[in-house]
Amino acid sequence: MKTEAAGWRVGRVSFPPLVWIVLGGTLLTRTAFFMVWPFMAVILARDFSLRPSRIGSILGSAFIASALLGFYSGNLSDRFGRRPVMMAGCAGAVMAYATLALAHTVAAYGAGALLAGVSMTILELPGKAVIADYIDDPRKRELAFHARYFLINVGAAIGPLAGILFGLSARQTTFWMTVAAYGLFAVVIMVAFRWTPEHAHRHDRRHVSLRAVVALLRVDHQFLLLLLAMLLVMTAYAQQGTTLIQYIAVKGGSLAVRLVTALLMTNAITIVLFQFPLLHALRAYELNVRTFIGLALFAVAFVWYALIPVNGLVTWIAATWVLSVGEAILFPTLQLQVDRLAPDGLKGSYFGAAGLAGLGFGLGPLAGGFLLEFIGGPATFVVMAATVGVAALCCGFASRHATAVSVAPLMADEAARGEASGATES
Repeated sequence: MKTEAAGWRVGRVSFPPLVWIVLGGTLLTRTAFFMVWPFMAVILARDFSLRPSRIGSILGSAFIASALLGFYSGNLSDRFGRRPVMMAGCAGAVMAYATLALAHTVAAYGAGALLAGVSMTILELPGKAVIADYIDDPRKRELAFHARYFLINVGAAIGPLAGILFGLSARQTTFWMTVAAYGLFAVVIMVAFRWTPEHAHRHDRRHVSLRAVVALLRVDHQFLLLLLAMLLVMTAYAQQGTTLIQYIAVKGGSLAVRLVTALLMTNAITIVLFQFPLLHALRAYELNVRTFIGLALFAVAFVWYALIPVNGLVTWIAATWVLSVGEAILFPTLQLQVDRLAPDGLKGSYFGAAGLAGLGFGLGPLAGGFLLEFIGGPATFVVMAATVGVAALCCGFASRHATAVSVAPLMADEAARGEASGATES
């Protein structure tokens, strides 16, 4: 029986060294990412006078490509190991931000943005799998996933502030700082995996083709229902950063800038301050119960958005606080749900497949913009509340129709296919 690797202790929390390194790298790289990414639209509009639709297509394509390729990169990490795929992600990010630092054309910015989005997914999906590989204790694993999401939000809060100081007036410097951050993380990953004793490596590589994993997922109805729920949730959540801001910008008049700033700050501060107290308060509840609590808070917030007068600053902040509390509960819990459903040896493939839910960040602005134009803001938010309700139904069906998926038949089929291929070649 494999045992958990010896841990490094910080305060009262003890994780294996490699998990701490992944968490620290998450903070470093996400801070660097948010130093430049929020200002990409400003740079493209300022330097190239691009229309909003063109800017949206350039930046949106990065998220769509990362969601589609994430499944493949997760499978590669199962087949060839976490380290080489994470190193490839760091190398891709270095190339991406170096391209952006040297870019002088729209095409170069588009290529850099696309590669940056794809590289982030290639790097972070194996990182999630490392947490699952190296922590046996379910409660410690849960804490690690919450810590990862917490650090992502800390990076999202720190990054733009650093970008204001460095990015708009000296964007070349900022992009090179991001290159340095990913380069540093690549070196740390290389050293850390060598330090980790071989007997502590809990990840047994599965030489399973992507086609075979797809065949396995097709019969895992519980996971497919969860994936659909996650896609719907991401589609609804994307309204906060796009449709909601457009609605306030059009209807809010002179209050719009203050209101948008207040809502963004409310979201970031709520996640940072409340995530771990909420984890402690809800620890006794099953993951399904926590999922439904988060979904209920999402639905309440969107209905509340539909009822708020545009000039109701305090009420907007209160509704956003409700949504943010739901986010702090829901998003880490969904990752834990994926971890529980993923068979040993295929964690990377399952996390990669779950990354397809990120398509919601591309579909959300498209659907939200269409609804905002034709039915108005309040009705759009009601539709999103209903979307969250459908996601809750999917989660309910998933909890009632659990499917026991075994990897053994998959491995047998792969072995037989390999033997047949070898016989044909001989």
